[in-house]
Amino acid sequence: MKTKLKSLCALASVLLLLCLCCLSGCVNIILPERQIKTNKAKYYTNEEILITAKGDESNWVGVYRVTDNISEVESIRWYWVNRNGFISGNTYSLQRAATFNQSRQAYRNFPAGAYNAILFDAENNIKEIAPFVVVKDKLTTPQAPTKIEYNIANTSSGLANGEVKVYLQSGYHASDIMLYWANENGILTDYTNLATFRVNGNPTTFNMYENTIIPHNATKLIAYCYNNVGISEGYAEINLPQGCQYDELEAPLSEFQVVSDIHIALADTHLASSDAKTLHSKHYLDMCNDIVSNSNSDGVIIVGDIANSGRENEWQEAINIANSVNGMPNIYYSLGNHDLYFGDYNTQVGYFKKYAETDSVYYEKQINGYNHIFLGSQSNLYSGVDAWLEQDQLDWFDNRLNEITTAEPNKPVFVYLHQSLYNTIAGSFEGQGWDGVTQDSELRAIVKKYPQIYMFNGHSHWDLNTRGSMHAKDSELPNVFNTASVAYLWSSYYIPTGEYLKGSQGYYIKVYEDKVMVLGRDFETGKWIPSACFEAKF
Repeated sequence: MKTKLKSLCALASVLLLLCLCCLSGCVNIILPERQIKTNKAKYYTNEEILITAKGDESNWVGVYRVTDNISEVESIRWYWVNRNGFISGNTYSLQRAATFNQSRQAYRNFPAGAYNAILFDAENNIKEIAPFVVVKDKLTTPQAPTKIEYNIANTSSGLANGEVKVYLQSGYHASDIMLYWANENGILTDYTNLATFRVNGNPTTFNMYENTIIPHNATKLIAYCYNNVGISEGYAEINLPQGCQYDELEAPLSEFQVVSDIHIALADTHLASSDAKTLHSKHYLDMCNDIVSNSNSDGVIIVGDIANSGRENEWQEAINIANSVNGMPNIYYSLGNHDLYFGDYNTQVGYFKKYAETDSVYYEKQINGYNHIFLGSQSNLYSGVDAWLEQDQLDWFDNRLNEITTAEPNKPVFVYLHQSLYNTIAGSFEGQGWDGVTQDSELRAIVKKYPQIYMFNGHSHWDLNTRGSMHAKDSELPNVFNTASVAYLWSSYYIPTGEYLKGSQGYYIKVYEDKVMVLGRDFETGKWIPSACFEAKF
């Protein structure tokens, strides 16, 4: 405790010195960047308290009453700054994301009073303090933002890359901001909202997701505020620069859909909730109807987890649902971990081979002149839910890629594996719990050599409105995509390690001579997901 008190006294001395300098006429004082801050200084009793902290994996945040002796009591809530799914510099809700200490039950929801959010180092020394107060008052629907600014990185690219600043009214009670593409007629009706983001101050700054497009018919960007009570009645808007929109797409050379994790569950299915036994089938049927109604598809790829419990009757039901939709294109499958659950590996793989109409868990298909490669786990004993890729599969994969890209070096190759490489896309990042290929380094070394690859992974169900759904090609990896899920979603918006989210999503893929469009689709609403509509080049 002495060390902590010394740190606190030192911090107070620095603040006092700065005040004296200001009073004595000193100018041009450059204050160090805050390492911990709340998004404002005063909150209502039922309002979310939003906090941003920066540091490494040894730093942690603890929240105490101002009157607490921190050497004698536990923090009310706490979290690691850059561990267990938390990311340094991100903004989190204390009530939703931070761990609650049961010994502080009276302060669980932060009743009226004065508090300190404290950033600690590895030795539990105080690095910085962010004070805030909670007042006893009723939270109301937030007021609309006052202004929005949008600095597009390249106004001739058609891409949304750039920084958005949203200005709020004084005394605002917004916890989140929601953006929409719009025009003179209002919100574009064929798009959902863009990814929502936390209010981290006034103004609040948000970086648009890289490689997402500005719809060709969008002329405005508008912003709403919302909180636990509701959405602001009004909004702020900004006119987009002329010519910044993405050119309207012509007919592609090939069009197909990539989805995953349909998790068909029947009455005798284990590993499924009661509502899943009807909801998953409905979501799959809705997806099939959406595809038939909105595309001239060359095929549908399902990247694993077809049968929720691995039972043959679940496979049969998936086939029956697709067959019930007139005009449904051919469906191609990758093997998922749920497809291996019910019995021994050979039995489970036998179902996969039967309904996928293949003689191996790894295979290749030519679809409208393009190569599609499917990979799959060769064991359910050694790796749990992770993929186990034997050397024969890795060698075959490397050899086929070499042959294909040598013959046609400027043509994309599409690769599907249910589980993802570690720390590549949403769901696979550190602390999220979904790193999923036992032979990660071996597979990574192969795909690194072939920038022509467009790789799709399922497994984590991570919502497409999450940052990181696309890993853009770099020197280490080709383009890699998180496919979300048709059955249900997983979201890290409130809890870093993720939580259940009702929904159904996937991709429409459109292949052109010089690029591939990977367009996120919400199958429940029948709308495009703008924060997951990507332009991808190799």
